[in-house]
Amino acid sequence: MAGASIILVEDDAELAMLVSHALRSAGYQCQLAADAVQALALTKQSRPALVVTDYMMPAGGGSSLHKRLRLSVQTSDVPILILSAADEVEILKSVDMDPHTYFLAKPYRKDLLLATVAQILQETGQA
Repeated sequence: MAGASIILVEDDAELAMLVSHALRSAGYQCQLAADAVQALALTKQSRPALVVTDYMMPAGGGSSLHKRLRLSVQTSDVPILILSAADEVEILKSVDMDPHTYFLAKPYRKDLLLATVAQILQETGQA
């Protein structure tokens, strides 16, 4: 849904700017977090429609963020899209892929990312 609030968690500043620009150009509101600690605080504060997170990051990666969000009553059902160049099997071993958790392999095309975001928002009733 255009206008939906998304938190983007990415430690690579250049990639964060590219992805946030794509999301904003598609009409989404996008807040940036450089690590899991910032993302957790932002998510509890603003209750976004979706968290889009890199898997491998310093200060707590996507797996840590996922676990922490799922343990909090405030954020246990916030949809999370994990982006990673890591093998999907590795991610499946460390992340409980519940009904509110999604995965997209890097590298990805901008149109695929935007289509995936739109599909998640549609499936979760945010569209």
